[in-house]
Amino acid sequence: MPYRKAWLYVLALLALTFVAFWPGYFAKLPAKLMAHHAHAASAVLWMILAILQSWTIHHDQFALHRKVGLATFILFPFFLVAGMWVIHVEATTLAGDFNSLEGRQIAQFGWFDPLANIGFALLFWAGLKYRHKVQLHARYMLATLLFVISPIGFRLLAIGIPFLRSDENFSYAMAGGNLIAFAIALYLYRQAPKHGRPFLIAAGFIAAQEITFETLGRLPAWAPMFASVSYINLPFLLLLTGIASVGIAWHGWVTGARPGSPKVALAA
Repeated sequence: MPYRKAWLYVLALLALTFVAFWPGYFAKLPAKLMAHHAHAASAVLWMILAILQSWTIHHDQFALHRKVGLATFILFPFFLVAGMWVIHVEATTLAGDFNSLEGRQIAQFGWFDPLANIGFALLFWAGLKYRHKVQLHARYMLATLLFVISPIGFRLLAIGIPFLRSDENFSYAMAGGNLIAFAIALYLYRQAPKHGRPFLIAAGFIAAQEITFETLGRLPAWAPMFASVSYINLPFLLLLTGIASVGIAWHGWVTGARPGSPKVALAA
């Protein structure tokens, strides 16, 4: 199995999450919306799941690994639904404020966040499809974590470098976080190019996030387009996202079934 110490690195990433998000989120929990709490919980639970999956498989706990893995069929829809909820909150906030610095920055996230969700979904789907190919399965599932590195990275940069704390310099911090995530993805790819496709895919999405954040996200015409998401009925949007996420998971599982095995079963 590749990456025997992956669980330790993900554990470190989880610890950094609390450091990075402490000033802007954990220290202000009562003031945050339920959408933010759901999004934060989904990300933390996903990292915990990755830690457990890495630890169990590398300590020969195969039965436990399979049982814990079933939680992905709950956490994956939860992650995407929570992500869509935050996107709707961003669009609603933007609808009332197109011209301020905060409004313009929210508009830029109208590309960043959806691309993260799409990339995450694609990697998870492929992780299920290639679950019987150890080298690819491990890398696809670990690659899903690369999308949390940039948000952690640009917050840590802002904490550590006073220049980046200013709202006017936020784009520099954002670029730094994306560069960190992109560099890690390419490093992991270069370690084993033969099996490194998952990290290359993640690197492509991270590059697209940075490019669209700084180009299309700044177009004046984009802000009202993104704000129009707020006009969609929220329960309907979340229900649609949940149905789509279940479909993605089901399709990945069925596509990756071994010949002759029951394709609808959720047990390995």
